[in-house]
Amino acid sequence: MALHVYETPVQAYAPVRVLSCAASLSSRKVIETRIQCSTGSFYKFFKKQASMLPSVCSAIVQTVNLADGNRSWVNTVGSRKVIEILAADSCDDTAEKFKYVVEAVDDHAKKITYKVLEGPLLQTYDSFTVTLQVTTASTAKWTVEYVKKDPSSEDPDFLPRPFPYYKRYR
Repeated sequence: MALHVYETPVQAYAPVRVLSCAASLSSRKVIETRIQCSTGSFYKFFKKQASMLPSVCSAIVQTVNLADGNRSWVNTVGSRKVIEILAADSCDDTAEKFKYVVEAVDDHAKKITYKVLEGPLLQTYDSFTVTLQVTTASTAKWTVEYVKKDPSSEDPDFLPRPFPYYKRYR
C-alpha cells in the first residue's frame, strides 16, 4: 500500500489521503484508502458480507450483529446492524458499540451510506454519517459527515483507519 498524507500521529498506521476537512459545527472529511483487490470484490464485501468483518479486520472490528429484526446481512436501505470497534486511542483494547442504519445504496456508483443511530459518538455529535464509495482506481473513499454538539469538541481522529488490513476476500 502506498503511504499518503496523515493528519495526526494516530493515523500513521493507516495509508490514507485526506482530501478535505471542513471546520465548523457541521463538518465533512473525505479520506481515501488504497485497496489491494478488485473494486467489485471490495464493494460486494461491504454490501453483502459485513458479517465477515471481524474475521478480516479483527484488529479493529470485534463484532457485527444484525439489529432490530433484520434477518439478512445484505446492506439495503433501512437495514440495521450493531458493530463493535476498538477505540483508536485504546491501550486496553476497549471496544465501542454503534448501531447504524443503511441510508442509501447505489450499486452503479459502488456507494453505501451508513448513519449512526446509537453509541458513544452521539455523546459528542448530533449526527454522524459515513459513506463508502469504491472508485475505479482501487481506492475506497470514505466520506464522513458529522455535526458537533459543541464547537469546542474535537474532530474525530480515528476515522482514517476504517479497514486498513483488507487485502483480498472472495
